[in-house]
Amino acid sequence: MPISAAQIRWFDKLAKQMSAINGVDVDAERDDQIEINIVYNGARETVFLGGVGDEIRDQKQQYSEIRDTLTKLGIIEGQPYVPPKRPRQGMTPQMAAARAAHQKEFEAWQEVWRTVRQAETSLDREYELSIMKDYY
Repeated sequence: MPISAAQIRWFDKLAKQMSAINGVDVDAERDDQIEINIVYNGARETVFLGGVGDEIRDQKQQYSEIRDTLTKLGIIEGQPYVPPKRPRQGMTPQMAAARAAHQKEFEAWQEVWRTVRQAETSLDREYELSIMKDYY
């Protein structure tokens, strides 16, 4: 089963989401492959999107690699945001801005997790539909 337009959209959406996060570099490569370099808490990892063969298992493997990479970097799926304790003396505007930026980044990574799961679900649905079409 060739890569559908829906899967290409999921790859593009995921790349766009990740490129908006600090510490993530997204480079388009040849053969419709996207290289994503992630730097998080001093660790650096690289994952690739797109450019796979016609096999669904190759596409599922890519999503699995993304999930494994995020977990390896310490970005845990579904984890609630727990802000640091407030100092006894009031927060300066810079401290408040830093906390807001940290929370925004945390929420962006959680959104990446949700997008990966939605893309996997979409891939599963496409596979089931192709099986039904072949059967009937």
